[in-house]
Amino acid sequence: MNDTMNDTINNLSNISEQIDIWMCIALVELILIVFLLMKIKKGKVKWQENLSRKEQFKQDALKEEIDFGNIIQSSFHAQQLYDKLKIKCHPDRFPNDAEKNEIANEIFQEIAKNKRNYKKLLELKAQAEQQLNINI
Repeated sequence: MNDTMNDTINNLSNISEQIDIWMCIALVELILIVFLLMKIKKGKVKWQENLSRKEQFKQDALKEEIDFGNIIQSSFHAQQLYDKLKIKCHPDRFPNDAEKNEIANEIFQEIAKNKRNYKKLLELKAQAEQQLNINI
């Protein structure tokens, strides 16, 4: 009977050791799962921020009024007007007059920035004709 009792006690201590090992493994798994869930949630927040930025851009774009006439005119006529303006309004055409050279430089820079915007090029043409006293 003593042998059975000793065997039972030994078995119980072995079971206790096995339970301790499995508890440690389960605890490590729990920590790993919590860590991964936090990473996933953090990534999801960034994804939602990007989505909200895209949605905000979309809403802003839809609020803007689109000038289809300017788009069509720009695609067919902007290049020709740009070519004329860049020649007539170049600052090198006014080497003796410092004031006109300055104005021509500002207008020329605006012309270069708005190379494909027909409406703005027309405005710059009128400005150049008025301020530089040239006919285009």
